[in-house]
Amino acid sequence: MPYALYYATTQPPEKVTHEDLNRLVPVHFSSEQDAVHAAALVLRGGQFVWRIEGPGLELGPAEIARRCEPTLRMFKKPPGSGGP
Repeated sequence: MPYALYYATTQPPEKVTHEDLNRLVPVHFSSEQDAVHAAALVLRGGQFVWRIEGPGLELGPAEIARRCEPTLRMFKKPPGSGGP
């Protein structure tokens, strides 16, 4: 499971260090797509995503939020509305 999602109930500091991340327990995923989907669920639940790391990948909060936008928009649709 090469992709790690770090999140917490508090906002990340301005510059997240590895020491900061060592205080969190990462959740591991086998794909980048699964980690980003889980991040969307974390954001939807009102928590804060700090980072996603994986092979050749290091995403900070702003990039994660951008990638989660389509999934979060889907949750805001009224039931039965269909379509994008």
